[in-house]
Amino acid sequence: MIKKISILFIIFIFMFSMSISTLATTSEELKNQQSSIQSEIDKTEEELDQVQTQISSTMQEVQKLDEQISQSEVEINSIEEKLDTLETDIDAKKKELKEAEDNYKKQEELLQERVVAQYKTGKITYLDVLLKSKSLSDFISNYYLVSKITEMDNELLDQIEQEKNKIEESKKVLEEKESEYKISKANKEKANVILKNNKAAKNSYMSQLSESEKELQRQIDEKNAELARVSNEIKEIERRSEIVDADYNKYVGGTMAWPTRITKRVNSVYAPGGRSDSSWAGTAHKGVDIYAPQGTPIYAAADGVVVYVNSSGYGGGWGLYVVISHGNGIYTRYAHGSSIASGISVGTVVSTDTVIMYSGSTGMANGAHLHFEVCQGGIYNQVNPCPYLGIQNRYGAV
Repeated sequence: MIKKISILFIIFIFMFSMSISTLATTSEELKNQQSSIQSEIDKTEEELDQVQTQISSTMQEVQKLDEQISQSEVEINSIEEKLDTLETDIDAKKKELKEAEDNYKKQEELLQERVVAQYKTGKITYLDVLLKSKSLSDFISNYYLVSKITEMDNELLDQIEQEKNKIEESKKVLEEKESEYKISKANKEKANVILKNNKAAKNSYMSQLSESEKELQRQIDEKNAELARVSNEIKEIERRSEIVDADYNKYVGGTMAWPTRITKRVNSVYAPGGRSDSSWAGTAHKGVDIYAPQGTPIYAAADGVVVYVNSSGYGGGWGLYVVISHGNGIYTRYAHGSSIASGISVGTVVSTDTVIMYSGSTGMANGAHLHFEVCQGGIYNQVNPCPYLGIQNRYGAV
């Protein structure tokens, strides 16, 4: 028996080590790829230095023009991006201004209606209310009505003033944006003129070069193109890495990741002493029910190894479920699945990017959702999972 346990323990350690190795692979590959591309850049720059030692004064002028052309192109691209942003901002401000003007018009019409009504009926004063009241209670009632009408009139005037200020502010911002747009547009036209002149000057210099110098220039152009290509590849690698990090961080709050990649919402809280839900009042609930419509992909909340899979039947109320060991006596259970993900079985090494199953309503469940548990010391010793997910133990959006 001890020998059997030892073998299982060795297998578990081996599988967990594989998990760590697998997790490191993506990061290591990314670093290796970036290092390789950087080496290409360094090599290309060295070759450029060697070629440029052979350059004549005419070719040096060509090189200067190349740099200026490159700078102009970068500047134009930057201006175009700014123009796109400004166009979006201007459209948004125009929409905001129109809404403010529409609201202002409505409030002004209401005020005009009130003024006309007061003119037709004659202005009512507090003295009129006193003289026309038949009793003290009648006076108090009329006095209250006049007070409320006056209060509403004042609120209406305040709203009109606020809308007026909002319109003025929106107009001011819109004017600034449009002015900035015109300046950027003019800068782009200037940059285009400079670019055109530099290209013409380069063509003129190129016609003066010998065949050998033209060949050198062709090599330089190739090397510069290669330099730009590998530089762009590095930027793309970094951009993808940032996107992955940003997307992942949206679902991480505690030491564990949110097991779905959709809206964070709790349908039923952790309540080992009995729930207050109308449909399950008084029954113990040793996990949290997470919003997950039918078929939602369920991810491992942390890196680990699958130690139990129930792929059919009632499953003790959990239906189709998966249990993952994360080491140090920590386990997670994912229950009520509609199906187990392909490739998931006992011994499978998983990470937070691994889909382990799809949500459903198997077992003791009313409607599709994910029942999520964290266990300590054993797979039936459930503890509050909320601290692990970095959320409060409450209903609704978290």
